[in-house]
Amino acid sequence: MTLTRRQWLLAVGAAGAATQLGGCGDPPPAVTAMVLEVEATRALVSAWAADADRGELVVTTAAGAEVAALALAFDEHGHAHVDVDGLSPATAYRAQVRTDAGAEHGPIAFVTAPADDDPRPLRLAVSADVDESRDHRSPIFDAIAAAAPELFVCLGDWPYADHGDTAFTRDQYDARHARGHLTALFQPWMRASSFRAIYDDHEFANDWDGAARALDPDRHAAALAAWDAWFPHRGDGPRYRSWRWGLLCECFLLDCRAYRSANDAPDGPTKTMLGAEQRAWLVDGLRASTATFKLVFTSVPLDYGVGVDHWATFAVERDGILDELAAAGVAGLLFLSADQHWFAAHRHRHGIREFQVGPLAHYLLEQPPLPDGVLARVSELNFGMIEITAEPRLRFRAFGATGDQLYDESFTPAELTPAPPDPWPQPLPRDGV
Repeated sequence: MTLTRRQWLLAVGAAGAATQLGGCGDPPPAVTAMVLEVEATRALVSAWAADADRGELVVTTAAGAEVAALALAFDEHGHAHVDVDGLSPATAYRAQVRTDAGAEHGPIAFVTAPADDDPRPLRLAVSADVDESRDHRSPIFDAIAAAAPELFVCLGDWPYADHGDTAFTRDQYDARHARGHLTALFQPWMRASSFRAIYDDHEFANDWDGAARALDPDRHAAALAAWDAWFPHRGDGPRYRSWRWGLLCECFLLDCRAYRSANDAPDGPTKTMLGAEQRAWLVDGLRASTATFKLVFTSVPLDYGVGVDHWATFAVERDGILDELAAAGVAGLLFLSADQHWFAAHRHRHGIREFQVGPLAHYLLEQPPLPDGVLARVSELNFGMIEITAEPRLRFRAFGATGDQLYDESFTPAELTPAPPDPWPQPLPRDGV
């Protein structure tokens, strides 16, 4: 019997996952799905099937009343994407996918965003670094599901396509994504909420930057084609995004890879992490935002990491951005980052705060010496939880693999407002003046 491309992906990808983590004796499912890019009245559902051409997406309320039944048509790689419109703001739903081959996935719980003028409380979770290898087993995915976030923001390194059977072609990258999405241990997490996601480096290759893109453009294109199929976004625009979550919160998700210069280039005005267009979008968007709190999600930390792959070697651009935000008096500003494989709480220039999270399922890395800007570090598997209430107040907590609390800090908007830059030095008066 000749295997189709999708059946081959299931065999080399998902079957590998089934023997890696949890459910080792069970055959892998033939279909998986995620709810992405949820807004107040719509949600994007991405499904993948190994051996089906068509299927159906059914969306119900939490009480079980059907609100949508939409046809799915799977492409040659096994993907189908459907935008579900006409939903109600701040409402709990369930999504279920069925294929014409008889496979099912779900239900996936998700909550639509509140309307922009709705001050209701919210709970967002964030982390990164998701490797399906059996070396990284823990109960952390059950702990996330039990925490019941309304939205999970994934800051990259899912999958580790450059580890083990390294991917180079589109089919190989698809197989690694399939393995990562079908791993039994991840299912409670993936079915507990909707996602917003961005890649970091291991979805292509370690520490990829402008030099890596130029050196291997075909591999880079294959990696991003697979990423866009597994984590689609609306429209043909850039992968960096912003979205509102009611009156209290606006989120800005950065793309720290597609526009960056070479990591080892000398730092200076022309070296960039974001590119000119994304930098202007970020600064202008934060200045214009009417949300009480503004959350900026960056896959790499602003400082205090190891190596040359984070913002510390793009300091001219980073400091310029932070100076602009401080000069504009952007209130309620918080940065969330990942990549370095330990939890940390940071304070930067102008008092700007950052929490670094992850890994969810990967090795913990050795930490560098503790500098003044690091307020806390914890070397454990972890995820972050952001809770915002109408007082208004933002509470950030970090949790470990068993749901144990690692860190807890709360802020008013004023406490997350950057201190204004020092005024320009005034010229000294001349004698007698």
